[in-house]
Amino acid sequence: MGVFLHTVLFPGGEARDCREAVQTAAWMPQLNMELDGCHWESYDKGPAVLLNDDCCGFEELAERLSGLLPGPVMVLYIYDDDYWGYFLWKTGKELDRFASRTDVFEEGIPPYRIGDAQTVARCFGVQPECIARYLIPWDGETADEYAYESDRAAIGDSWQLADFMGALGFDFDRLTPSEPEEETEAEQGAESVSPMAADLPAAGREAVPSAASSPLPETEPAVYRRRGALPADTPVFPDALNDLDYVKRRAEEAADIAGETVRRFCEEQYQSALTGLNTDIQAHPERAALYLMRAFCWDRLDRLNRGRSHKPEIDRDLSRALELEPDNIMVLRARCPVTATTNRYKRHIGDLSRLIELDPGNGDFHLVSRAYRYHWVGNDDAARADLEEVLRHGRIWTVDLIYLCREFAMPGF
Repeated sequence: MGVFLHTVLFPGGEARDCREAVQTAAWMPQLNMELDGCHWESYDKGPAVLLNDDCCGFEELAERLSGLLPGPVMVLYIYDDDYWGYFLWKTGKELDRFASRTDVFEEGIPPYRIGDAQTVARCFGVQPECIARYLIPWDGETADEYAYESDRAAIGDSWQLADFMGALGFDFDRLTPSEPEEETEAEQGAESVSPMAADLPAAGREAVPSAASSPLPETEPAVYRRRGALPADTPVFPDALNDLDYVKRRAEEAADIAGETVRRFCEEQYQSALTGLNTDIQAHPERAALYLMRAFCWDRLDRLNRGRSHKPEIDRDLSRALELEPDNIMVLRARCPVTATTNRYKRHIGDLSRLIELDPGNGDFHLVSRAYRYHWVGNDDAARADLEEVLRHGRIWTVDLIYLCREFAMPGF
């Protein structure tokens, strides 16, 4: 399950009145609001609140709050990390609404509708041209581009919501609770890499041991069941975000240009290392190791913190590292699952196709992963072809493989 998020902006509102309105709205059981789980912040433009994780407000919340206050109310949301949108109301009447993706649930829901930049700008006291590019539904053609040069999230990324909020004068990061004390890898006490893959080398490894490699009869996948009691989970391979030893080794390569930053990183002081990395990258944008370190820092901090995800920054740094090192298996493995929005599946397919070439020992696992992406973008013929190739090889027998084969009602499933 992806991110579900609600935040409410009250441009020009009085903090006390806005809090009382939220408290009143919380009596509506269908909204599932928990006041103790909400976080308030005051801005120059007015108050704002990040609602509790399980809140389900949307249009109904905007209507209710606007009926209790004299000024405009904007309820922004992220739905399942797939798209973002808002409802803008004033004194019980809708002024505007927007959803960055269309036809999510069925044709016309949400509908294709460009947001009203003039109305939004008037409510928030900004220039329409500073927000208009955010208010065009994604079309798939512009995925991975940016609405504005200073944005942190690309078009097609649900965290574009935070860039939009910033353009309105509301910094989303201030709505998230302060960061806890940093923990070392040992204190976190959790293995990032599955036991099946932990001892595998970084590149060119043999596949995780499974069944013998004799071909699978086209109509009898039960041959696998005779070779093992249960199908295995797909292993989590070491990559540039979960293999600390790998990133530390890469960090040492940058000791000549960023010695203090490398020291902080190797001591797992990720927050302080970020400050140095921002400066070091500006001075040495050609060094891939610096981008790998910064992506790793963001990822570790995201594991500790609630609220704003730094997936856009992670994705951008991994992409820059790949530009410098196009054949880096560890980066390709890490980048593929970072952004799981629909508009990124085509890029996933490209990354997985490259992995199939560069990492042949684990090619069958990558084929299954690519089959899922083909399925999600509607290319079921390509998905079936990948699955059939895996079955002909007869080397792996995983839960993911079985599930998608059954989804396609392939012979014997």
